[in-house]
Amino acid sequence: MDYSLLLNSLEGVLGKSGKRARNNYAFHCPFCNHKKPKLEVQLVTNEKGENPWECWVCKTRGKTIRSLLRQLKVPSEIARDVLAYVSKGELVRYHEDDFVKLPEEFQPLFSASNESIIANKIRRYLHKRGITELDILKYNIGYCLSGDYEGRIIVPSYDENNQLNYFVGRSFENSYYKYKNPSASKDIIAFENFINWNLPIVLVEGVFDAIAAKRNAIPILGKSLSNSLLKKIVSNNVKQVYIALDSDALKEAITFCEQFLSMGKSVYLVGMDDKDPSEMGFEEFSQRMKYAPEMNMSLLMKYKLGL
Repeated sequence: MDYSLLLNSLEGVLGKSGKRARNNYAFHCPFCNHKKPKLEVQLVTNEKGENPWECWVCKTRGKTIRSLLRQLKVPSEIARDVLAYVSKGELVRYHEDDFVKLPEEFQPLFSASNESIIANKIRRYLHKRGITELDILKYNIGYCLSGDYEGRIIVPSYDENNQLNYFVGRSFENSYYKYKNPSASKDIIAFENFINWNLPIVLVEGVFDAIAAKRNAIPILGKSLSNSLLKKIVSNNVKQVYIALDSDALKEAITFCEQFLSMGKSVYLVGMDDKDPSEMGFEEFSQRMKYAPEMNMSLLMKYKLGL
């Protein structure tokens, strides 16, 4: 089978390649930027309709060329041109919807009238969570009065290029579901545009926790670390990592400590005592960070035995 057109189109995205075994081609990895071509892509679609790819250095991997293009955030018109040459078996579409967008009904809170009853209600809610007017402006916090996100505060997240990569919708009413988030990949770094990778980073669970923590805090949007975040920490000059998950996620926090210790990072586990940073506020959380113990394998084992 002739897959030269697919190869040419992929090289237009990834740069020059080198032939490997089993119809694989190796490219320089854009995820870890290793000096040698370590990202291998199988150009011939297998019987499962897949084109597996993997970087043998940073271990970033996927099963389809579509997933590769999506992780690279390739513009949809270029992605469609590439996918047009993928052999039958990978019958996929590449939609604009693959890229997250703010709801059409989104209204920035900082520009809302001070006479708006709803806007003032949201402001009071946020102020109780330690979020200031400056935070509202800095994070472009908004809200929706109609549509799929009606009655929700919208907290956008932007990548290092200030491009929207996710948003969180949090109810400010008594909704059965507190959160409603977009059906988009969480393999992102939330609030990446605010992060200085040469300084210690703080890992927290939610967006309000990160805003309350203020200093180089990254919300992991749950209780697991995204591949994008792990790769960024490995590839940058991060020397210290503070882990501040809720007390019900102690097991996950210990796992993260172990991961980062194995990478040679200095790791600190912040005691939470059934409170999260947004409940504590900046001053109390800062004090807890100050006295957080530096983890080592011996201390880590004590925590594990206590689980």
